[in-house]
Amino acid sequence: MMGKRHKLFKLLVLALIVVPVAFGQTNNFEFVQHDTTYVGSDTTVVLHGEIFSLTASSQSITVTRVTHETPATWTTSFCVGPACLPWFVDTYTFDLAASDTADFSLDTFTHEELGAGRWTIFAVDSTTMEVDSVNISMEIVTVGIDDDFTRPNVFELSNMYPNPTNASVSFDLNLEKSGEYSIVLYALDGREILSRSYQLQSGRNHLQWGLQGLPSGNYIMSASGAGQIVSRQVSVIK
Repeated sequence: MMGKRHKLFKLLVLALIVVPVAFGQTNNFEFVQHDTTYVGSDTTVVLHGEIFSLTASSQSITVTRVTHETPATWTTSFCVGPACLPWFVDTYTFDLAASDTADFSLDTFTHEELGAGRWTIFAVDSTTMEVDSVNISMEIVTVGIDDDFTRPNVFELSNMYPNPTNASVSFDLNLEKSGEYSIVLYALDGREILSRSYQLQSGRNHLQWGLQGLPSGNYIMSASGAGQIVSRQVSVIK
């Protein structure tokens, strides 16, 4: 059932992207996720964000949660604007007043099960069809005797710069372990646009990608390796 909803939503997002890209629409709102990643041992995790109105008119915003992976026993729900939804609801529409801000949070109850979760949260202005999205990841691990988290080898993907871009983007991969890493650029509908593999050393690795040939829009840059996946959003403008 979740797979069917996911496929239907991919088609919806693809349709929604066409209009603003074709007409060069300016942003009317911005979705900012302050907490995009979590690694720890808490049984209840709340990750916060905000949706900002950038226009003098009210907007009808539809927020949709797409779950990529979670352990079977985890329970996840989200709060946005005036409402907190039950765990089985993936989509909610609310009115965002002119120049106002709506709080967002992704609330996860792990029931003491270790594991990892990944989500993409989409926000859509139902009038202009503008789309913004954030990626959230979480890992629940054990706690060592010294109260430091014992965690597998991980790596960090820095923010893209410049972002938005009309040419190329630069970013860093900060690695705890040398090895082979893959980077894939996805469209918001899940299509793979570009992919490259690298043999990288531990420490800071500086990379640059040219995006000149891509149409305007939002994309997801996803890096994977050492059993981990991290993602960042990058926007292309012409």
